[in-house]
Amino acid sequence: MNRQPGWLLPALLVLLTVASIYIRHWIDANEQPAASSARALGIYPYERPDTVRDEARQALERDARRREQRFLNAAKPGHLFAATRVAADAMASMTPAALYEIGAQLFNHRFSVAEGFGGKDQSTLRRVHRGARGGPDAYVCAACHRRGGPAGAGDAADNAFLDGDGDRPDSSFERNPISLAGAGLVDLLAREMSRDLAHLRDDLVKQARSAGEARSVELVTKGVSFGRLTARADGAVDMTDITGVDRDLVIKPFGWKGHQANLREVVEDELLLHHGMQTSHLARTGTPDRVGPFGLPDPDGDGIQDEISAGQLDALTLFVAMQEAPVVGMPDDTNLVSLWSVGQRRFSKLGCAGCHVPSLPLESTIYELPSRNGGATLKIDLAKHGAEPRIARPAEGGGYRVYLHSDLKRHVVGPQLREQRSYRGVSEAAFLTRPLWGIARSRPYLHDARAPTLDRAILEHSGKATRARNAYAELNDEQRGPIRVYLMSLTRARRIVSP
Repeated sequence: MNRQPGWLLPALLVLLTVASIYIRHWIDANEQPAASSARALGIYPYERPDTVRDEARQALERDARRREQRFLNAAKPGHLFAATRVAADAMASMTPAALYEIGAQLFNHRFSVAEGFGGKDQSTLRRVHRGARGGPDAYVCAACHRRGGPAGAGDAADNAFLDGDGDRPDSSFERNPISLAGAGLVDLLAREMSRDLAHLRDDLVKQARSAGEARSVELVTKGVSFGRLTARADGAVDMTDITGVDRDLVIKPFGWKGHQANLREVVEDELLLHHGMQTSHLARTGTPDRVGPFGLPDPDGDGIQDEISAGQLDALTLFVAMQEAPVVGMPDDTNLVSLWSVGQRRFSKLGCAGCHVPSLPLESTIYELPSRNGGATLKIDLAKHGAEPRIARPAEGGGYRVYLHSDLKRHVVGPQLREQRSYRGVSEAAFLTRPLWGIARSRPYLHDARAPTLDRAILEHSGKATRARNAYAELNDEQRGPIRVYLMSLTRARRIVSP
């Protein structure tokens, strides 16, 4: 029997080790960071497994990958953030799943001072924001948007204190983090509604000029009325009778007050206010009270330029836009199904559905994100891509419907919720009709999380909601039960979420 020399095995092991190190270095040098991130991270599930067993396995694998990423970032700080620095003009050739993963990594990333967190005069966490500059008050997006599932709502302890004096909570606007589920569909609805209102205005002006006399029209889009608009013979427009929308007729569906028009503006604003992370665009265009007094190219004076690139902003915006659509989760018990049916009817009969409109039609599911730099427009079909479950056409046929339970209007809701001053041009007592989809997974309720239960939230309403609120208040607890069962069906899909 032939025996191998004793030195052969150790020599082979050394050779293999050297080769593996060389190959790893070659991969690190030549691999695109974004591709590595999209392939390896998997923080949030994009597709839902078919079985609970597969979902559990996916959750364990995802947790293992996240732990490994923490070790990698500890060995090489900034590794995870650098992996998201994909060029904006390269994003058009990337798959929706890859774009989603880059955004997911940013959403779950712990920003550091070395990456631009805070500013020269705002280097530590601040509970109460200082004016338009913000806190910063958090290191991670997911730290507050977590309740009820990925990119969910926040608890009362997660409340932000906006536009304050930097010290006293009562100088600020207290805001509970809103769930981001279905955000892309809300953005699409608002775009279509804004387009319709603009067409009504432009056609009205043409008619008035052509007729040589005043004309008026009711501003109705998707069955929701925003008042009346009048145009004089000279084309001047009288907006005295419009309601629930600004004079520009742009639906602003984001923020508790309904003051932001699209998701990219929301993401850009949140990065600044909560993390002190400035986009390149905002650093160039923002006023000193918002971005800092130190001037270009580093207005917050922390020595870091280009803190959030155009590509990173777009990836994070798409991640938010591609979040799952909330669902109606019917109870299994026959008796509860009967109560659910009663509750659905009673919800409408009391008048709640007048503002919390159960569903609105959607013409297109194509989410477009135009480039700010003249590059390609990113397009994602939310019916085909994004986190599951996704929007789908009704089984009985017809077009898409978004079951968000909102009219996307602002309403005056009475003295209980009235604030001390206006916020970003929205009056003290006006709030956006909060979409109720997913509400079962997003307590506590109301803008400042004052309501621990749905009963309390409903009874806090007044103003335009006074009649519906009083009708609910007159019911005994047994009569309110079916309404609560119905509202508890407005939820998110069941999933296993690893910490």
